[in-house]
Amino acid sequence: DENEASLAVASLLGVSYEKLAASLTCRVLFLREGNITKELNSRQAYKASEALIKSIYGANFDYIVKVINQSIHMEQPKDGRRGKEQSAYIGVLDIFGFETFEINTFEQLCINYTNETLQQHFNKHVFKLEQQEYEREGILWKFISFPDNQDVLDLIDMKRVGILAVLDEQCIVEWGSDDKFVQQLYTRCGPHDRFEATPQQKPYRKFSVDHYAGLVEYSTEEWVEKNKDQLPAASVELLQSSDFGHVGKLQSFVRAEGAGGRGSVATKSVGAKFSEQLKHLRARIDHTSPHYIRCLKPNDELQPDEFDPKQIVEQLRYSGVLEAVRVSRAGYPTRYPHGQFMSRYYMLGDLGQDGTKRNKDMLQLVKFIAKHVWEADIKRSQARDAVTQSQMMEKKGSGTYLVRKLSQKTIVKKKKKRMNAQSNIEIPETEEEFEKLDFGTRCAVAGLQLGRTKVFLRREAFDRIESLRVG
Repeated sequence: DENEASLAVASLLGVSYEKLAASLTCRVLFLREGNITKELNSRQAYKASEALIKSIYGANFDYIVKVINQSIHMEQPKDGRRGKEQSAYIGVLDIFGFETFEINTFEQLCINYTNETLQQHFNKHVFKLEQQEYEREGILWKFISFPDNQDVLDLIDMKRVGILAVLDEQCIVEWGSDDKFVQQLYTRCGPHDRFEATPQQKPYRKFSVDHYAGLVEYSTEEWVEKNKDQLPAASVELLQSSDFGHVGKLQSFVRAEGAGGRGSVATKSVGAKFSEQLKHLRARIDHTSPHYIRCLKPNDELQPDEFDPKQIVEQLRYSGVLEAVRVSRAGYPTRYPHGQFMSRYYMLGDLGQDGTKRNKDMLQLVKFIAKHVWEADIKRSQARDAVTQSQMMEKKGSGTYLVRKLSQKTIVKKKKKRMNAQSNIEIPETEEEFEKLDFGTRCAVAGLQLGRTKVFLRREAFDRIESLRVG
């Protein structure tokens, strides 16, 4: 309608009201025989106005960023000497929060994709700090398997088979649609361990991704259109007809719709552009010395001394703190200085509490505790195996033939247990095998390490030692 608001918008854009109205109520279809103008219904017109607003805002943002970058950029001196562009800088990155709502769409996937990428960097940063401490202390650590979320990132951004790649294919072809996208998604991503599409989700074109913060269900409605994010040709022509000089400067930042509704070769999809920017950001962070600050909101009412436990736990999970703790717990999360370890656990070695010959006492104490923990673990493993064997015998009967067959089967299948899939350290089953190992490996098998200034304990070893201490 021609009213005060529409006339004001037309004036600000430097166009006539008639051209503004035509661009929002009609769509130009590009056909081989020629162009056809088609009238839009009220819903389509509303979408067209949204697209125009979003496009102008996005183009302005990109333009401002470009101008700022140009104003602060310093050219390399012609004589080849290093200039001020090589000076140090401090950057502040406001990381997106992990999002999971009742209805999650394309925007939430992009935000959670960002969180997965930055979380991987954070995990590697924590792992690097752990590695540096282990190497300073001179302990055995390379057998430790740290958690990694690379499989989630592959599910989202891997070429040809990732979610974004499947979506881009539907944006390139003329007949692409949300229905075809979701069918291709189920086919290509279905086998992935982190992807889930239940029979209840498929009729509603939904799927779930198992992120580091938990399972998130996504709705695929309007994903193809959102990934194109193109301004209709009629709106592009409107901006081109503007008398306002600034609008002309925004033309290069507008993603225009081309023939058949497809994007031009020069433009990239939102997902592809987002992924590229994210990789550049990650590469830049990799060359810095990051410091992380996690902010937690205790309650929604902004009241002092009031903590909502559920809300705090959710924020810890969504900000990646719990995932970082998991990385730390995969190694040696508990560590004591030598003196503190001696005063806490001296009674396990019956060494007395005097301070004489502390280094020798410490070595003997750790040896004794390592063997103690290994023996307790072996007994628990043997008891667990006996229970499993007993349960299998109860299911199959107690006949002599079945018992003998079961015993043979057990012998054939029995293999040396390793500390983990990546380790070549086998867990000894007899005292003789244990004593043959060198000191560092014996400690690793028991879950502890004697460093230069500290004693390092894995979670299971700490629990076992504490139970021995209390017992």
